[in-house]
Amino acid sequence: MIVIDGAHVLTERDFRAGTVAIEGGTIAAVAFSGDDRQGLCERAREVVDGSGCWLVPGLVDSHTHAYGTLLRGTESALPLELWSLYTIAYGQGLGDDAITAAMLLHDAECIRGGITGVVDHFPHVAHARAAYAAHERSGMRVLFAVFLQDLSDYDLLAIDVPSPLRDLAAIAPVDSRSYDVWFGDLLGTAAAASGRVRLALGPNAPQRCSPALWSLWRELRDRHGVAVHAHALETRAQARIALQRWPDGGMIAALERAGLLAPGLSLAHAIWTTDEERERLARCNVAVVHNPLSNLTLGSGVMPLAAYLAAGVRVGIGTDASNCAGRHDLFETMRAALTLPRVHDPDPAGWPDASAVMRMATANGMAILGYGDAPSGIVAGAPADLVLVRRDRTATVMSHSTLDGFIAQAGREAIEAVMIDGRWVLRDDRILAFDETRMLAAVAAAHGEIAERVRAITPTIDAGLDAIAAQMRPWLAPLTVPTD
Repeated sequence: MIVIDGAHVLTERDFRAGTVAIEGGTIAAVAFSGDDRQGLCERAREVVDGSGCWLVPGLVDSHTHAYGTLLRGTESALPLELWSLYTIAYGQGLGDDAITAAMLLHDAECIRGGITGVVDHFPHVAHARAAYAAHERSGMRVLFAVFLQDLSDYDLLAIDVPSPLRDLAAIAPVDSRSYDVWFGDLLGTAAAASGRVRLALGPNAPQRCSPALWSLWRELRDRHGVAVHAHALETRAQARIALQRWPDGGMIAALERAGLLAPGLSLAHAIWTTDEERERLARCNVAVVHNPLSNLTLGSGVMPLAAYLAAGVRVGIGTDASNCAGRHDLFETMRAALTLPRVHDPDPAGWPDASAVMRMATANGMAILGYGDAPSGIVAGAPADLVLVRRDRTATVMSHSTLDGFIAQAGREAIEAVMIDGRWVLRDDRILAFDETRMLAAVAAAHGEIAERVRAITPTIDAGLDAIAAQMRPWLAPLTVPTD
């Protein structure tokens, strides 16, 4: 039994000095009184001194694209429908070695930031096995949602793409039978592994899937009992597409009619929704994932977080991709989620509080990963995913140890240690599951591949961008979603 003693342990709303015992992959006991704490320490095979630290549940990043860590520093100052040309171009041609390096780079960044679980929405289907194996090596909990898509944004928007870019913008058809067999084989691989990396369906977005893929989505979900993760209603253009394609109630209603709006589904972004759609999502027990920093970076809009919480929707929180949102840093993302609603609502009574945002990053995220039946928080029976954060550093020392203060002041630079499933994955400033130095060398090699492709393809994209942007302008105009 491992015991962490003397940390300020996060309770339902605040912190108390206590002792936490871990056996196997589970929290065995939590004690706050002197005698109970001493008894746990006496029975432990290892006692970790948590004094000077907060102890919080592992954070969950409920929407990432892990491959994007290789693309840091590339184009990120365009609306999504234009930005995507660059990220598609940079990502094409990457092999298994580069994808493996990207996954481990992403997972190392997450672990160093106190993130113990992620939803990786993975587009490079041909390299899914390499990505899966890398996530398995890292020791993290991952919902690995592999893309499903056969329609292009440019087709949906009736954009005339300049001929040099048509191949880049095109989406290959999906053979349902082949995908069915391939997905089943990958599920077999997952079933024989640790169980920490769970396979999910990852439709890129409902509008990017044909009716045939909606049927495949439903069939595979029901046959295999897997979760589903997709983008939805992220941009003004997507909201307009949904209104045109599904005039009888919109996309969310269409998903419900098709039997796709069901528990186990999580929708990333979901900015442009109505009151009725949010109520429908709550009624169908569908989760949404708030990505405040990528929404701001790409100019997509601001998700109405307070309205979602008021409707009773389970909300997770995500960092999205490194090349459209910055760092995989849930501390800064939580601060954005906490404060953005205050811009539009002058009444503090309607602002989400710190406990709601922390729940988004912990319990709600674990439910999205598939652990909704387990106890949440630092309580007996909960998964032993724990993070020690220094509260005695220059930037974290405070007069009152409160959850509001923790979200306002804590950061990944104050991470002391990280445990996942009862195993230490970060201690003494060292990743324990794999060799970070070797991983960084592989990342450098992958950057060389990307640099060659960037030199070859970006002049073509740059030359055609104005023509596409001019056609996009009406789709990107200000939009007001009606409320009910």
